[in-house]
Amino acid sequence: MVYSAILDLLLAGFLFHFGPKQESNRWAVLFLLFVGLGSFSAVVMQTELRSFFFFLLQACSPYGFVMFAITYSEATTRRTKNVLAYALLIPLCVTLLISPLRPEIQINFSLMLLWSAPYYLGGCILLISSYLRERDRAKRKYRLITASFFVPPILAILVFDHIKRAVTQHFDGYLNISIVVWSAFAFFIVAAIRFGVLGVRIRFEKQLNDQKVKGIASGAAMFNHAVKNRITNIDMLTGKVKELLPTERNDRIDNDIERILTETQQVMHMVKRIQKQIDDVELVEDTANLIDLLTHALHSNQYLLESKSVSVSTVYSVNYDILCDKLHLQEVFSNIIGNAVEAVDEEGGTLAIRIYDSKGGVRIDFTDNGKGMSKKAEAQIFDPFYSTKQSDVNFGLGLSYCYQIAQKHGGSIKVLSSEGEGSTFTLHLPKYRKM
Repeated sequence: MVYSAILDLLLAGFLFHFGPKQESNRWAVLFLLFVGLGSFSAVVMQTELRSFFFFLLQACSPYGFVMFAITYSEATTRRTKNVLAYALLIPLCVTLLISPLRPEIQINFSLMLLWSAPYYLGGCILLISSYLRERDRAKRKYRLITASFFVPPILAILVFDHIKRAVTQHFDGYLNISIVVWSAFAFFIVAAIRFGVLGVRIRFEKQLNDQKVKGIASGAAMFNHAVKNRITNIDMLTGKVKELLPTERNDRIDNDIERILTETQQVMHMVKRIQKQIDDVELVEDTANLIDLLTHALHSNQYLLESKSVSVSTVYSVNYDILCDKLHLQEVFSNIIGNAVEAVDEEGGTLAIRIYDSKGGVRIDFTDNGKGMSKKAEAQIFDPFYSTKQSDVNFGLGLSYCYQIAQKHGGSIKVLSSEGEGSTFTLHLPKYRKM
């Protein structure tokens, strides 16, 4: 049991070190701490301490696991998840209240099985269903690996520990559980090296730069990409102004000049924001109207759309004010619109934008009739520095930036595409962002 305890605590430390920002990882760390510390109950001699560790192992571990599964599966809204975090504590507290505490905690395993089994089984079902529901190929692979890592040990604990204790009132399943746990640990190491588990990937390579340097490079790259987009718009707007200047001054010229000023201000805002957040993107949240943000992004790219005669249609089924970072979210819309324009043919291009309600939040679809992309490109399109465009002015950072901003807002961005049939980028924002 000591070796299993050390193993669980090492895994907890590993996840906490490499993936502390993911909420599901924090619940996984808590679960592993419950199991790791609880395993010391087999060797600790002091009665009160042994009793405390045993309660962590038997009663707290099911709670930690089911909360990890709920968070990781993304099956509920944030509000529901917060409610469940408190509600699911109730059976645990009741178990403690009805258990004799002297000379040590004496758990009624038959009664505890009534809630611990649903917690364990429900968590396993959530992990498996999250894999089955996932449509993104890359994420689907990671969800399968995560389910494969957690489900077998959890079922072994349920069968050989909780059910065994409830039925026979004694425990002799240490060997069976140990075999499954150690097999899962070996699987975790291999998967973390080869693919990644819970957003964590082990890389055995020489680190030429520390994390600070990487953060600076990443921030500078994102800044360069944003500047490139804005300068392109400014250049196109200036060209139009030059063409119109010889004629009589009119509202069109005034509008173009106003847009130039707006684009310049946008660049200056980006400069100030990036300087303050070299290490990571931090949201400055405020209330904004979703349609207004999209309208501004469309106006910002008006001449780019006109340059290819792209026809834009909009269907706004809902009209929400949302809590968001207006600057970054508008930049996301602008990136997606710009990519759509580049993907369509010279003539006859279309871009359809749709805002609508969905389970868990609001979605924005951007559908173009461009050349689409292969399944391989579709799986990699959000990776940093990956680009399908054969041009030295495309850095492969735009969609990576969009992915990061969507994640920061608690949402997601996905793509559905087929070669020759166009692409649909879908941005999802969670319910709690609606005002």
